[in-house]
Amino acid sequence: MINKENEEQPIKLVIIGMENAGKTTILDVLTGKINQETNKPPSMNPTKGVDRSVVLFFEKETKVWDFGGQESFRNEYTSNPKKYFYSISFFYYVVDIQDYYRLIQSVMYFKGIFNLIRKYSPEAKIIFLFHKMDPDYDPDERNLKGKFLEKVELDLKLENIPYTMYDTTIFDIKTIKTAFGQE
Repeated sequence: MINKENEEQPIKLVIIGMENAGKTTILDVLTGKINQETNKPPSMNPTKGVDRSVVLFFEKETKVWDFGGQESFRNEYTSNPKKYFYSISFFYYVVDIQDYYRLIQSVMYFKGIFNLIRKYSPEAKIIFLFHKMDPDYDPDERNLKGKFLEKVELDLKLENIPYTMYDTTIFDIKTIKTAFGQE
């Protein structure tokens, strides 16, 4: 007989962000589909809905949910939160650090998702990936990372919620692997 109290819960990792933030490319690095530094980002098709897979992360079998970032899908997730945001262990939010024009939209999306995850997965660990921190990108030019954090940190601090953040780029895959505990 299996004792339910001692049974280890499976890990559920979600990766969420606006469309074209690089979520699927990040997962392709982690699963070995992209295994070397590239001269240019790969051409990818957008994720439609949620792409679910099981991979080995944290030395354990992990359910990975890659959320497509197009507006129609974002609306679906937020209108059916229990279906998507229940029992999350790790919540990776990807910010395209080069997308100046949609920064506020990304902030608003994060805040909405954050509230739903707090409701349905209050123990989820929050990790920000400030992605596309590419070699030719000057992070000080527009300081999008600072502007994003300025808009969300107060909410996190008010509820005393810890978070972790990483700067990542496809041009240095070690940055991605480090953010997922693989380096």
